[in-house]
Parts: sequence; C-alpha cells; structure tokens
Amino acid sequence: MAHIIINPTFHLLSDFIQSLPMVFDSEGELVYDERNQIRLFMVDGKKLVVKRFKRPMFHQRLDYTLIRPSKAKRAYLFGMKLVELGISTPTPIACIETYSKGLLYQGYLITEFCGDPDTRILREEPEEHDDLIDALAQFLVDCHEKGFIHGDTNLSNFLYRKDDSGYHITTIDINRSHFSSNPSKKECLESLFRLTHVRPTLKHIVSRYAALRGWEEEEAIAVVIRKLERFEQRKKMLKLHR
Repeated sequence: MAHIIINPTFHLLSDFIQSLPMVFDSEGELVYDERNQIRLFMVDGKKLVVKRFKRPMFHQRLDYTLIRPSKAKRAYLFGMKLVELGISTPTPIACIETYSKGLLYQGYLITEFCGDPDTRILREEPEEHDDLIDALAQFLVDCHEKGFIHGDTNLSNFLYRKDDSGYHITTIDINRSHFSSNPSKKECLESLFRLTHVRPTLKHIVSRYAALRGWEEEEAIAVVIRKLERFEQRKKMLKLHR
C-alpha cells in the first residue's frame, strides 16, 4: 500500500510518480548512495530528483505511522511552505509513503532538479568570497524573519547561483526544520552552529548575519561558537563510550 501526495501543478506526472517504488532501483541515474539514496530521472523532458529515505527502524515506523509525519512528508510539506513564503528551494513535486503490515515502510521525495553547486566552497579562504557570504547571510536572515529555522544548516544544504544581479541561494534537505512565528535571537543564532566546523568561515558568516540584523557581532559569534563547542564535546564523549 502507498500513500501519495502530488503537487497539483505536476498532475501529468502521476503515472511516473506511482511507478517509482517499483522502478527506483533499476531506473534513473544514481548520484548519491549513503544513508539515503538519490536518483535523477528524465520524464517528459524534465529532470527530476528522487530521494529515497533510509528505511526506518521499527520504533521509527511506529512513530511515523502513529504520531508524526515521515521525513518524506515533512520535506514535501515544508518545501511547499517555503515556496509560499518566497524562500528558494527546489519545487516539491510529490511524496510517497509505502506501508507494510500497517506501518510506514519507505519514504520518497520528488522535486525539480537544481544543478547549482553548494556553498562548501566557503570552508577555505572565506575572505575571497565576501559577496557569497553576504548572500548566504542575507538568505538566512530572510528565512529567520519569515519564521523558518533550518534543521541542518550545513553549508552543503545551501546552493548558490550567480548572475548579473548577484548571488542567489537555494536551500535543500529541510525535513528536520521547523517554523516559528517569532523565533528568538538565541534560537536564530544557535541554529547557525552547524554551518561548518571551520571557525574562520563560521565567524565570518555569523558576523555578517548579526550585522544585517543590527545585533552585536562579537556577542553573536560567541553564542554560536559556544553552541558548536558543546556539540563537538558531546560527540567526543559519545565516541569515548562506544
């Protein structure tokens, strides 16, 4: 059994979408294969991205069936919300949830393709990319002011494109995010710590972000670095106890 939600704009892709659980492993181009799998498909001249989320463990299957939306459904619904808010993200096309014995078995997200590179270029020599840092900081400010808090602000989850008007940022991998009508200063700043472990780059981005919001830059940097240090310490402790 499958539960499918299709963006009405893409109703003509219904046959392809419904076939995906059967053809995912044998068709398309595999471009990512780690925790999740991502394949590219050409359908009626349109390039689509299909992400198959890692099959959840039993307790997660219970959670996603009985308590909260699956990662695929959240990613789809959040993407539709971002489009509504005017925040750039690949247009959501559909999500698929397959079930076995009454419990969620597998989730798929289908979006339009965006071939822009990600902002990990900023990890090295950030001072050479001031315009891109300004664009990323402005994008993050825009997200937060519209109530969107990205759940994984890794530089790999922000794509960029440059044209005559400057840089344009697009965000991906949004299923762990949340929305808040009035996010606090602390919540906004602490959400930035995952951008990168490279301190000079992180400080540079946070400094620009704080300046755009009219906040004291050194104070903002201190909040983010403190959050990052606590995160890194927890990871070290977990490794020691394995």
